[in-house]
Amino acid sequence: MVHLRARLAAFIRNARGDVPQRVFARKIGVAQSTIMRIENEDQNVTLDTLEQLCKAFRLDVGDLFPADRDPARKTGARVYPPAMRTPSAASSAMVHDSARQKTKSSKS
Repeated sequence: MVHLRARLAAFIRNARGDVPQRVFARKIGVAQSTIMRIENEDQNVTLDTLEQLCKAFRLDVGDLFPADRDPARKTGARVYPPAMRTPSAASSAMVHDSARQKTKSSKS
């Protein structure tokens, strides 16, 4: 499994391209050593730095960490499709009322 730190480091290196770390760091308002440590996976990114990265790349945080196409394959987790809503299913909602069920069973 690729850790988020590694994914972010690779993204920054690729997105930064040929722009030197020093120039890029100055643009987003952090020290060059911060960019170096993030790219080398030696430092966790702070929320402030993450926000600055998103602004610099004009991205949302979710774009920095794209969803895995098949999470079940890598984690073994069960992935369920979203529930389908149909007009008949929406009108026949099931309600469990234990007090009402007790009254019914005591009358029988």
